[in-house]
Amino acid sequence: MSPLSPVLDGPLQRSWPWLLAGALIYLSFGFTEMMGSDLWWHIAAGREVIQQGSPWLVDDWSFTEQGSAWHNHEWLADLLFYGWVRVFGVASLVIWKWSLIIATFCLFQQLLTRISGNALAALLACTAAVAIAAPFLDMRPQLYSLLGLAVLLELTLFRSPRLKALLPLFLVWVNLHGGFVFGLMVLAIVLFPWRECSLAALRRAAFTWSACALICLVNPDGLRIFCLPLVYALNADSPYRSLGEWRSPFEAGGITSAWYAYSLVIGAALSLTWLLPAVRRRVRFSPELVAIAVLSAAMSATSRRFIILWAMAFALLLAPFAGALLRQKLVQPLMLPALLALTIWGGLRVAPYSLSSGIAFHYLTAEYVFPHGLADFVEANDLQGKTFAFYNWGGYLHWRSDGALKVFIDGRANTLFDDATYLDYVTVLGARPGWIETVEDSGAELFMWPRGRNGVRLTRGLLQTGRWRLLYEDVRGVLLAREGFALPVTLRLPDDSVDTQLTAAYLASKKGDTVATLAAASRAHEQRPWGRATCTWLRRSLQANGQLREAESVMEACRAYFPSKYLR
Repeated sequence: MSPLSPVLDGPLQRSWPWLLAGALIYLSFGFTEMMGSDLWWHIAAGREVIQQGSPWLVDDWSFTEQGSAWHNHEWLADLLFYGWVRVFGVASLVIWKWSLIIATFCLFQQLLTRISGNALAALLACTAAVAIAAPFLDMRPQLYSLLGLAVLLELTLFRSPRLKALLPLFLVWVNLHGGFVFGLMVLAIVLFPWRECSLAALRRAAFTWSACALICLVNPDGLRIFCLPLVYALNADSPYRSLGEWRSPFEAGGITSAWYAYSLVIGAALSLTWLLPAVRRRVRFSPELVAIAVLSAAMSATSRRFIILWAMAFALLLAPFAGALLRQKLVQPLMLPALLALTIWGGLRVAPYSLSSGIAFHYLTAEYVFPHGLADFVEANDLQGKTFAFYNWGGYLHWRSDGALKVFIDGRANTLFDDATYLDYVTVLGARPGWIETVEDSGAELFMWPRGRNGVRLTRGLLQTGRWRLLYEDVRGVLLAREGFALPVTLRLPDDSVDTQLTAAYLASKKGDTVATLAAASRAHEQRPWGRATCTWLRRSLQANGQLREAESVMEACRAYFPSKYLR
């Protein structure tokens, strides 16, 4: 039994109704919309492990590092991604995400119930955790680290650790995601004999921790794996730290969590209240919880990607205090109404969203921003070559071309590419002086770029040199070929699809042909009435034709499929 909690009894403390309410709430926070640029190369990497027959991968996707060792420390997660996709399809990955989120936080809720002594306190604390973490709950292997942390805490927090359970956990975790390093840090905290410090207890803790650390050496990169996950957090000079997701939450740009700053203040206040004797009589002081909170808060202040770890640490701090309050006799009659209210609230939060995997995947990964039409054109003409492509498109091109289009750089970042390569890419991205020379000196034969992100300026600049020609353009971007690049005698257009119809609408709008634009947009919308691009193009086309009421009706119907904040 936890040193923090009394015996749980009574029908209102039974777990399944609270877990049901929790599952609905956690699912409702699983609709974070984020451009899943890394997801595509994770799926492709699973395929690559099978093709190369080994987790020791050699790069075959870029022309800057072709043949180099690729330190993919998430190889097992990628293999699971690819296996899932082969069995259930790409869009079904939303089911994987929702299942993992629900499993993680329901397990965590059970832990919080144990340490708080109150089911309502556990549910509220766990809800706070998922609310803080929600902006970062995208479809990536990091979700395995959240599950791993929940399992680790359940096995060790206020319990005698069992090595036979911890060793398999870390053996799997180290090959799923780099978050195992944080797991080892937390393990050191919970193993430390805070209450009965003796030489024998320290030896037992050191033995258990060392065994778990040693088992983590069973991975394709050996000892190197311990350094890779910390590079972003500790190397302030790395240019990759300029990526928004890895910046400090106190810097502008990147993903933000609305509740993060408030939780830091509340967490600090809760920790300080343990200095008061009256508080310690009701809520026993737990140095483990404070230490985990300090560690995760410090990491989250360094990089916003670690906010998900702080979210769980904050819940650990909050639960005992909430439990002490909610165990009061005056509060007990409110337990059932609170359970019903939270269940209804969770259901209401889920209700507006579509649970159809195709629709949800489209929005949750921002599938609509990737170059489907350009990739279709490449496949139709069997094009292969060195491609200077938009960074966030690299993973998608790997999935679609399987190495036929070898990119300059992609989202694998410093697990493969050096700082100089990334800085050269940034030069082109910003259209800085010398960017044309950077593209051409790289040896690129093809150039693929979206219309945004300086796309118009970059395209115009390359075409004006006379050394590049436009091969294909669609609604999302352009594909250019360098002078001398071997092409088929006759270029084929992609088969009819939503993207070809959207492209027809785009080209007609450039000519000012509102009738043709509306016709093409209508055909695209008929094929995908819930798509972001089809909805926005049809609305825009109707407005251009003066059909304002119809335009708003289209958008209302689209939002009924999925209430995305990006449907405007």
